Amino acid sequence: MPKPYLFVAIVALSVVAGGLAGAAFGWMLAVATTVGFVGAQVLMWLKWVAMPVEAAVPATTDKVLNLMERSNEQRRVSMRDESTGLLNRWYLEKRLDEESARCKRYGYSMSVVVLKAAIVNTQGVSAEGWQVESATAAYRCAQVVRNVDLSASLAPFEFALCLVHCDGEGAQRAIDRLTAELSEYECTAGVSVFPEDDCQPKAMIELARVRSRKVQQAQLGA
Repeated sequence: MPKPYLFVAIVALSVVAGGLAGAAFGWMLAVATTVGFVGAQVLMWLKWVAMPVEAAVPATTDKVLNLMERSNEQRRVSMRDESTGLLNRWYLEKRLDEESARCKRYGYSMSVVVLKAAIVNTQGVSAEGWQVESATAAYRCAQVVRNVDLSASLAPFEFALCLVHCDGEGAQRAIDRLTAELSEYECTAGVSVFPEDDCQPKAMIELARVRSRKVQQAQLGA
């Protein structure tokens, strides 16, 4: 029986029993006995009500903490590309917004470099081996730039790098180091600079990407 109905039933039986006792032994004794018994039942009822609440608080807290941990873990995983370990594009775009705001505040420059491999020999290489090679190239690319810089994966063997507090000349020096590190891939690179290029931070990736393709087309046409 549910607890509320059980409580009402006990109180009702107590009143009936008190009436019978009053008829048999006197009303003063019956009233005292009934009040005492009902009071005891009220205390028991309050204890019943409180117990589920006390038990539920730790359970609810644990559940919320587990959900928060799971959400944070999923966010950390979605921030990075599984095959290369580099940041995903959406997160780099988010960071570009943050870095551009810092540049405006303190008068800094920021560069975005897109690096793409022109030659990738995948002949006789399995899909897994191809992913491993792309991840290795991404790792080597990330090792060339500073720890404060941000590296993201755009496509297989195509990477975007946010060079914080870096102008166009600094970006060109970084490109020279990157292309030298990955010389076997004959990489081409494009760069966009904030605020010189006067575009939205999220658009800097695509602008650098377009310039990288133009460099590649110029090399093929030469």
